[in-house]
Amino acid sequence: MPDGGGGAKTALRNVVVTGAAGFLGSHVVELLSQAGGFRVIAMDVVRSERAEALENLPGVQFHAVDIRDRASVDGLVDGCDSVVHLAAVRTKAAVARPREAYDVNVGASYDLMAIAASRGVRRFVFGSTQGVYGAFADAHASPYTEEEAVVRPGLTMYAASKLASEAFLSAFADAGGPEYLVLRFGSLYGPRVHVDSNGGILLQALQAIDRGEQADIPWARSSLHTLTYVEDAAAAVVRALDVRDACIAVNVVGDPLPAETMYGTLARLAGADASQLRWLEERTRFQLVSSERMRSVLGLADLTTLESGLSSLIAWHRNGGG
Repeated sequence: MPDGGGGAKTALRNVVVTGAAGFLGSHVVELLSQAGGFRVIAMDVVRSERAEALENLPGVQFHAVDIRDRASVDGLVDGCDSVVHLAAVRTKAAVARPREAYDVNVGASYDLMAIAASRGVRRFVFGSTQGVYGAFADAHASPYTEEEAVVRPGLTMYAASKLASEAFLSAFADAGGPEYLVLRFGSLYGPRVHVDSNGGILLQALQAIDRGEQADIPWARSSLHTLTYVEDAAAAVVRALDVRDACIAVNVVGDPLPAETMYGTLARLAGADASQLRWLEERTRFQLVSSERMRSVLGLADLTTLESGLSSLIAWHRNGGG
């Protein structure tokens, strides 16, 4: 690519992105393509319409590869500067298929770390979850900081697998493997959100509103959620490739919001009345998580507002999703 000084070219940096056609992964690949300077080796387990769209982006090569296929993964990582590891068996699927969640989220992640170490990868960015802090049962707790991830009651199968992989990342780094950043994401929402994810409960409510039905909200109105817009999360991933700090975890979270504010704003922006929300009060959590390191290390301070993020979700859904 031209450097602006008379025809010399700057070498592209090769970066592998696993889970590339997923909710967050697809936004990350798009952002890397737009940034320029990268050759993106985008990996996902199946070839889909979204994968084909990514393949048409400048600087992107898509490969349909199961992350458990070590030989294929090794060939794609060879010659890469960085790895962004987002592929995983997610929360609900991990409950239904815990052994598969272990094989993918822990076993295949370990293999990818070992490959990265053997291939001289410089930096490994790992997509984790704020769920490593447990059940968020205390409404009066101080916000969790990155040093407070330990085994405690309330860990889901998904969170437990992420916590184990975080430990292996640290061990590999201490043994001479790549430097790393662990990004502990809050509840992601926005265009392309999957209806079965945590952020997908917002989409389910919107779908009900558009059908003219009451939207069942499982949360207690007072529950607090660190809702995180997907494009902010993608920006965090791209920044994590180059920040000076390394071998640390960083919470990537929005400010805690009451469920009543979240869903009330969604209903209003969707043109509905608050009476269309039926509060089941079945679940309560208080996601109190510190964002200080996200601001100081990644430089992410001006996050997408709730109204802007929900407006984008509504527009995407009403334009057919996909």
